[in-house]
Amino acid sequence: MGRKGRTYSQAERLARLMRTLASRAITINDITHEFQISRRQAYRDLKRIEEEGHPLTQEIAFPERTWQLPLAYRGLPPISVSPYELMSLYFAKSQMAYLAGTPFTEDLEALTRRIEASLPTKTVNHVDRLVQVFAPLQRPTRAYDKKKEVLKGLRRALLLQQTVTLHHQKPGYNEPVAHKVDPYVLLLYQYGLYILGFSHRAKALRLFAVERIQEVTPTEERFSLPPNFSSDWTSERLFGLLDDPPLKVRVRFSPEVAYLIKERQWHPTQSVKSLKDGGVVLTLKAGGLDELTSWVLSFGQNAQVLAPRSLKEAVMSHLAAAQKQYGR
Repeated sequence: MGRKGRTYSQAERLARLMRTLASRAITINDITHEFQISRRQAYRDLKRIEEEGHPLTQEIAFPERTWQLPLAYRGLPPISVSPYELMSLYFAKSQMAYLAGTPFTEDLEALTRRIEASLPTKTVNHVDRLVQVFAPLQRPTRAYDKKKEVLKGLRRALLLQQTVTLHHQKPGYNEPVAHKVDPYVLLLYQYGLYILGFSHRAKALRLFAVERIQEVTPTEERFSLPPNFSSDWTSERLFGLLDDPPLKVRVRFSPEVAYLIKERQWHPTQSVKSLKDGGVVLTLKAGGLDELTSWVLSFGQNAQVLAPRSLKEAVMSHLAAAQKQYGR
C-alpha cells in the first residue's frame, strides 16, 4: 500500500495547485492523485482559479486535456507560514551558523526575508523572540567564509551533474594537486564539509575536504550517478569517513556512561545489551579502525573493547604510549 496523501485546507490546496500549474502542464488525473481529491473537486478548483482572473489555459492533447498557468507566473498567492513552521526554519538557520559567509547561508537568508515579507504583523512581532530561542553550541567548527567561490562551483556541479577539476592541497604539500572528479554528494560530518565523488585519477570513490580545495574548475562533461550508488553509503558502512573493511565491534561500557550509549544512535547497525551491573555492551558492524579507536578512547576507563582484536590492540597501543609520555 502507498503512503496516505496529505490533506490540505481549501486555501492551501488552491495555492499549491496554482504553483504546480505555473511549473508544468497537468491533467485532471494529476490533480486528483497529487491532492487526493475527486475529479469533480478538481474541476471546481480550476474553475475558481479561472474566475479569479488568473490566466489559466487549457490544451486538448491526446489522451487527456491539460491545464497550465504561464511558467513562473507572478500572480501566485503568498506562502502561508505558521509560527511553528517559522520556528523550525530559524532552528535550521541556527544549526548552519558555522557556514556564515557561504552561498548556503546567503540563500537561506534571502528565503527567510521573502517569507517574513508575507507574514502578518502579529507574527512578525515574534520574529525577534524566535531568533533568541535557539542557542547552538558547535565545536570545533571550521571557517568556510573564504571558500565562497569554491562552494559556488561545487553547488553548480552537484546540481548539473557536471565533472569538475578540484585543485586540492593536502596537509604538508606545498602546491595543490589537480583531480578530475564527478561530484556525487556533499557530506556534512562533525561540522565539516566533504565532497564524495568519483576520481578519474584514482578510478574510485574519493573524499575531498572542502577547506583544502583551492579552486574548482568546471569542464564541459556531464556524468550520471551509478545505479547502485546511494547517499546512505557512508552511514551504513562506515563509522566515520575512513573507508576500511567493516569490523564486528563489541564494546563494554560501565554503568557510569551506560545512559549515554542507550540514548544515542552511534551507528545504524548497533544493538545494545544491558548487563546486570548496570553497564551495557554495544555491538555494531562498521569500518574505520582509526575513528573507532578515537571514539573508544574518548570514554577513557569507562570503555573496554571486547572485539575485534585489531581494535583492542589499537586502543591498548594508544593507552600505553600515553602512559609512557606522562610517565616521563
